[in-house]
Parts: sequence; C-alpha cells; structure tokens
Amino acid sequence: MKSFKLLKIIASCTFLYSCSKNTNDLRPTTSGLPSLTTSALISITPTTAVSGGNITSDGGSTVTAKGIVWDINSNPTLTTSSKTVNGTGISGYSSDMIGLTPNNIYYVRAYATNQNGTSYGNVLSFASLPPLSIPGENDPLYLGNPTNAQTSISFPGNYLKNNNYYKLGYSQSRGTPVWVAWHLQSEDLGSTPRQNDFRPDISLPAGWYQVQNSSYTGSGFDRGHNCPSADRTLTVAANSSTFLMTNMIPQAPTLNQGPWAGLENFIRSTLVGTNNEAYIVMGNFGQGGYNSSNILFNTIDGGNVTVPSKVWKVVLIMPKGTNDLTRINSATTVLTVNMPNDNRLFTTSGTAAWINYLTTINTLESEASASGVPLNLFQSVADSIRPVLKAKLYQ
Repeated sequence: MKSFKLLKIIASCTFLYSCSKNTNDLRPTTSGLPSLTTSALISITPTTAVSGGNITSDGGSTVTAKGIVWDINSNPTLTTSSKTVNGTGISGYSSDMIGLTPNNIYYVRAYATNQNGTSYGNVLSFASLPPLSIPGENDPLYLGNPTNAQTSISFPGNYLKNNNYYKLGYSQSRGTPVWVAWHLQSEDLGSTPRQNDFRPDISLPAGWYQVQNSSYTGSGFDRGHNCPSADRTLTVAANSSTFLMTNMIPQAPTLNQGPWAGLENFIRSTLVGTNNEAYIVMGNFGQGGYNSSNILFNTIDGGNVTVPSKVWKVVLIMPKGTNDLTRINSATTVLTVNMPNDNRLFTTSGTAAWINYLTTINTLESEASASGVPLNLFQSVADSIRPVLKAKLYQ
C-alpha cells in the first residue's frame, strides 16, 4: 500500500514537471529575437553617411521595425541615439545618416524589432570627413579634384594629401599616388639645386605602409617624379618636397629619362615660360610595366608598390592673370598625353616622342575608368566650356 502511494506521488511530480517544462518552452527567449548584421559604411561626407542592415532571421516573429542607430558613443541604442526607420520584414535595407558633425568619430549598428523585443547588429565605427573647403586661385585643385579624393582613412584608395607644394590622391594598397596636381608659373622657379633626398612620407596616416627610398632598389624602375623637381626650385623646402616617396611611381627608365623628361621641359620652358601659368595633373592606372631589363613586373617591394601600365598628364595653359576660372574659355590650350610604362618603346634620346601619345581628356577618362580610376577632370570649369576642353587634341 505504501509502495502504491509512493508511485502516485512520483507520477504526480513527473506530470507537474512535464507541464512546467512545456509552459516555459512557450515563453519568449533571446532566441526569439531577430538576427542581423550591419552593412559597411559608404558615401561618407562631412555631414552624411550611408549604412544599413541585413536580417538573417526574424526570430520566429514578424519584424515590425528596422533601421540603424548611431552616436558618438560606442554603444548606440534606440533610446539614446539617432535612428532611422526602414519599414518591416526581413529584406536588407540601406539607411541615410544625416546631421553629422564634420571630422568626428561615430558608431553605428543596425537594429530589428519583433514582438519579443529588439536586437542589434555588430557595431561599426567611421570618421565623418573634415569640412569642405573651396580651393583658391593657383591652388592645385582650383579646377577640380580629379577623383573626388578625401582626407579620410575611410578612403584608403583615394586619400587626399597635401604635400604643401602640390596635392595628390594616394592609394594605400598601390603604394603610389593615383594622381598629383600642381600649379606652375615662373615665380615657382629659382636657383635651388636638386636635393635628391628621396625619403618615406612620415605624414601618411598611422599604420599605413611607408614606401622607402630603398623600395625601388634593384627593381629596374626609376623613382619617377610626378611633380618634377625642376618645377620646384624656388626654395630648398619646395624642391625637397618633390622627393617624398608619395610623389613617386615605378617608371620605365627610357620613358622617364626620354619623352617624359622632354615633356616636362616643354611644358616648363615653352608652354609656361615667363608669361603663362599652368594647372597640371599627372597620374597613372593599370598594372604591369617593363623595367630596364625589358621584363614585365606587376609589383615591386615585395608587393607593396604597384607598377602602373599607363602614365598620363593633363596640362591647361593660360596667360598669367587673376580670376582664372572666368578666363578659361573654349580657346584655352589643353595638352593631354597617355603613355605606356614600357621600357621597350622609348629611348633616352627620344625626348620628343611624347608627341606620338597625344590624346583627349575624354579618351583618357574612359580608359582610366575602365581600369578602376573614376577620373573626372576640370569639374570646377563652367559647364559650357568643360566639354570643349575635354574634347581637345593638342596640336
């Protein structure tokens, strides 16, 4: 009789435990929340940016709200931060952040809400860009920023850098400038000798690889200046600035010492001279050039420096004066060349061979864009004049 009562008690307890367990299974748990990730930041400006989210699971319940939250604090939430609302459901979404403060660090993450609560994606950080400035007359970028480069580590392949006597768009991954721009007139020239102080650029962002003077040693390529040493001879500081390695590309020796040197002299002595001024941009794109041994190389320095396949230059020349943008017209002289970085094609004595590689800005931009460089020159020139200049073939 006692055994029978004991069995009844055990059975009752088992039944009660089973009911309790089933009841708990019906309660919301964290596994009932949505799962999602935060989209990478794009289109960063001084006051705006774009992110978003990708919901991988709704947690078993319909997503009733989704968006992103952002703040200068590292743990943004719906209750403490700015937010967007991007509808319902589990589809991926893009969100616009507005009202940012220029030159500031922000933290952003996606969120999704269902009947069980809100969950967040991974936190990403980014830096809003510095305030936009309008380049003044004779500034290298007075006619426009060729690739819309930005002074932000969020743009490692298109980083805007000011080397005081010229400006450049730099590529961290290539270890070379994408382009270098400078203004030239007789007032930039003097008697300062060539400094030859090739050196790494220590003002690159922290953690970026600094190309060394020795990085080109034994490669069979010249340390090819973009802004030439001979264009900056007024002071020691000006000339020395041209020997920073951020002003260099691996250039085929016969190209650098032959037609490219001839072109530089022609621009400086004939086109500019004492009466004119020039806005000049030099750049490169593609991968693969032939060195002094006529061997094709894609990179040097253990892969840290990319050897370009093409080297180009655009020059706009006008009489000296002021209010340059208003003086540029359809008759303004424009010279554009685009040359292979190929040691087999040139000789050091063939200084006039650049004439064989004249082209138009339109053609140059199309080829550069096809190689991944979104080149867009003369953006600040009047809309009625720009297309005429871009179609010009120097004669």
